[in-house]
Amino acid sequence: MAVSFSNDISPLFNQFKGQMMWRFDLTNYEHVKQNAQLILTRLQGGGNGPMPPPPFDPLTLEQVQMFETWVSEGCPP
Repeated sequence: MAVSFSNDISPLFNQFKGQMMWRFDLTNYEHVKQNAQLILTRLQGGGNGPMPPPPFDPLTLEQVQMFETWVSEGCPP
């Protein structure tokens, strides 16, 4: 199954728009593509803390795997 930013990734992060402070816009394709490995590390629980941060619930395993697939497929728009 092909994963795209517009159909799958943007809606995944759109739920946090306006509620999470990041140095880039998680709903902006170019921002997410340029920071995909950092985001993936944080989604997997590494880096400087989990993403999304508390009090938000973590993404499901399926959502994290979808992001991993998107990255492995070259971050298609």
